[in-house]
Amino acid sequence: MKAPERTLVIAGAGRVATAVAVLLQRGGFEVVAVASRTEDTARRASERLGAPYTSLDELPASGIVLIGAPDSGIPEIAARIARGLRPDSVLWHLSGALGTSALAAAPRALPAALHPVQACPDVDAAVANLPGSVWGVTCHDRLRRWAHEVVTGPLEGRAVDVAEGDRPLWHAAAVTTANGIAAMLAAGEAMLAAIDIVDPSAVLAPLAQGAVRNARAGGGGAATLTGPVVRGEYDAIARHLDHLRADAPGLLASYVGVARMVVEGARRAGRIDGAVEKTMTKLLDDAQ
Repeated sequence: MKAPERTLVIAGAGRVATAVAVLLQRGGFEVVAVASRTEDTARRASERLGAPYTSLDELPASGIVLIGAPDSGIPEIAARIARGLRPDSVLWHLSGALGTSALAAAPRALPAALHPVQACPDVDAAVANLPGSVWGVTCHDRLRRWAHEVVTGPLEGRAVDVAEGDRPLWHAAAVTTANGIAAMLAAGEAMLAAIDIVDPSAVLAPLAQGAVRNARAGGGGAATLTGPVVRGEYDAIARHLDHLRADAPGLLASYVGVARMVVEGARRAGRIDGAVEKTMTKLLDDAQ
């Protein structure tokens, strides 16, 4: 098929959708209208993009309709705007867990589910973080070439095809990584705060960045695990547990949970033998 028109409307102006629209604008796409379920959200995106805002029921026809809404709202929006879609329009949502079936209420359009594997806490962060990210692509067969070109072109990313039924696990992996890293940083920061370290995030952020760099350069997270679990240093783990009980008992469960993940990852990668796994597991079981 020929490439869709490079005109874009936003139906649901969430932070990721707004950031994607910014990047597409830079790549020569025209944002012709913005709509959202709340007027304030639509107005903010409208001002950012320099495009008029309207209601979901009055969106103009365009080549691409981008739905930027929570998962639960995507089918509802698709149904609400279905009548105004052209047969050659691309209807695209950004959910990681949902595929094209979430757009079934708009059968005239060509469906696409393109999800960025990136943490986007606000629009500015998303604009900065999305280039270089990987995108999970599930789409109508006629759109596959277009989807890959959009991802690798104006979005400056890398496209990975994901089967419809595999999207929940795709999303689970992204959530586990992004929120897992943030949660572990939060736990580490709380441990340092318990011993009155000033600005604990400044202490740990370079460590986290180094761990990610090591994983990318060294074959992944499991291959680059280090520390007392991998080295079989039971006494070091025992000391950690003793001092957590004494100085920060509320963080003991967090430490044990992360240590279990390290044991499991090291076992799957063949980084520890059965004896180390058994002893470490018993030490952690006895800690709680």
